[in-house]
Amino acid sequence: MKKQYYFLLVGLFMSAVTMAQDLKATLGKAFTSQDSSDYYFKIAKRLIKTQADEGQYFFCKNARCTDFNQLDSAVVYGNRALKILQSGNDIPSLLTVYNNMAKVYRKQGQYDKAVAYCLQGIRIAEKEGKANWVAFFNTMLSLTYHDFESYPKGVYYGKKALNYWVSQKEKSPDMISNALNAVAINFDDWNKPDSALYYHKQVFKYYKGKDTLYIAGTYNNIGNTLLKQKKFKEAKRWITSALKINDKNFELSKGNKDTDYYYERATNYTNLATIAYELDDFNEAEKLFEKAYWFSKKSGNAEKLRDFYMQRALFNKKRNNLAKAVEDQESYIKLRDSVFDVERAQTFSELEAKYQNEKKEKLLLKTKAQIREREIEIKNKNMQFLILGLISFALLCIVYLVYRQQKLKIKQQEQEFELKSAIVKIENQNKLQEQRLAISRDLHDNIGSQLTFIISSVDNIKYAFDIQNEKLDAKLSNISSFAKDTIIELRDTIWAMNKSQISFEDLQTRIHNFVDKAKEAKQEIQFSFFVDSDLKDRKFSSIEGMNIYRTIQEAIHNSIKYAEAKNIDIKVKKTGTQIAIEIRDNGKGFDVTAVAKGHGLLNMQKRIAEINGRFNLQSSASGTEINILL
Repeated sequence: MKKQYYFLLVGLFMSAVTMAQDLKATLGKAFTSQDSSDYYFKIAKRLIKTQADEGQYFFCKNARCTDFNQLDSAVVYGNRALKILQSGNDIPSLLTVYNNMAKVYRKQGQYDKAVAYCLQGIRIAEKEGKANWVAFFNTMLSLTYHDFESYPKGVYYGKKALNYWVSQKEKSPDMISNALNAVAINFDDWNKPDSALYYHKQVFKYYKGKDTLYIAGTYNNIGNTLLKQKKFKEAKRWITSALKINDKNFELSKGNKDTDYYYERATNYTNLATIAYELDDFNEAEKLFEKAYWFSKKSGNAEKLRDFYMQRALFNKKRNNLAKAVEDQESYIKLRDSVFDVERAQTFSELEAKYQNEKKEKLLLKTKAQIREREIEIKNKNMQFLILGLISFALLCIVYLVYRQQKLKIKQQEQEFELKSAIVKIENQNKLQEQRLAISRDLHDNIGSQLTFIISSVDNIKYAFDIQNEKLDAKLSNISSFAKDTIIELRDTIWAMNKSQISFEDLQTRIHNFVDKAKEAKQEIQFSFFVDSDLKDRKFSSIEGMNIYRTIQEAIHNSIKYAEAKNIDIKVKKTGTQIAIEIRDNGKGFDVTAVAKGHGLLNMQKRIAEINGRFNLQSSASGTEINILL
């Protein structure tokens, strides 16, 4: 009887193992099959016996839908998979689902949700000691911040990932190239083409010969950077190579049209169409834009569709098809506004702040544990001293023990006070940041939307009516230009309010943007801008940064408007422990005493005085020089 029972147990065990293997094999077929995926998933569903089986089923459904661009289904199956996998021990599958969810939300332009899933994945990976996954999520964060146009953060997370992969003994070309690409595209759209090309071309150190079939994206991205530098023929060669590589890969995959198939061709054709219209080949541009639109829609990627509308609007504007240009621009603005808003930016800040606070709390708990351990050690030593004291010098040891206990109590109170002070400081900073975000949101939603309405209304009047009166047309243009300048200044103010600290690198980028805009207005003026490299890590408060920016902005504005200068030079240098800023032009100069009470000059002096700086202005017939010492 016992022997029969034993064989029965063995039979049941072997049956369970066989069914588990059958489920795994069936899910593998469902995931890889091009035409019969649904059929194999139905079979797999019948083989589910345990909660772990169910988790694997939804995990595979999520992965399949993610790879083949079925984004809404990917979210549904991903959430069901997470509910099951979070209570199990299959960490790789759990982290893969978090990555897939981040990828889906990034494609949809819901970047705050993409960041949230990345940070949650990092928390789990750090807890489980999965350093590879931490680096992988850092790359995804870099790409997400790029799409959200937060390029400094994109570079920061991309470099974190890159440093990890490069430091590994066994280097993974795929992981390194992904990180290099993430860093490079952030530099590219940050208007730093030299850095972008440097990181893109580093990929070729890891891929040679036939292996370049894996890096079509690098060819396209190099072409994209050259395109922005207006090196159109060179850019076309790189992007055409990228398209050929993509077609070759499609051929090798036997017609497998996954999500990358549409994404890659969307960016290839958009770039080629842009080159065509820049070279005035409008017929070719029209054909290429039709292909770009089809692939952009099929990719389901918000960033690709946004890029398409922007480039086609510029194309239609160049060929004087203003109605189509306005239509495409409105589509671009509608898509962009659905992605970029103050609330989403606030969510980004809150997600990162929460992640950083969690790390600080863990550090505080660790410190408390160490303090407790030290206290226990001290108490044990005191007990030993007490026993020895009772044997030899009882009274002396009791006095000494009281003294030690009192000293420990004072030290502990000091530590508790410091800890409470740190917590209060953090809470105050959080409240201040919340107030800043609330004010900036009100500025953006109320004043920003009203200014945008003014611009839209003026532009609609200009395009809707054939205005013969040149003075009226000029007046409308001035109103539109003034409102646009006001929006830029409003965004500058919101930018400063949302930062507790501003680095000189942040400030330099803002000033560069203003100088570039000034160049467009006065092309005959030559600008030069030099910043000492030692100052890049220098931090300012938001008020200091804004006052410096506004002062330099006012100085350049005055040189353009009044001085009739041919050259404007801006130099920022470190002199000892101070920063010297020099703005010089070769204009006609003016009598300083005659305009000493001018509104703009007084504003510059007041701004520098508010941040404890010194302001000096000298002017002669050969030009004007402003020196600021901080």
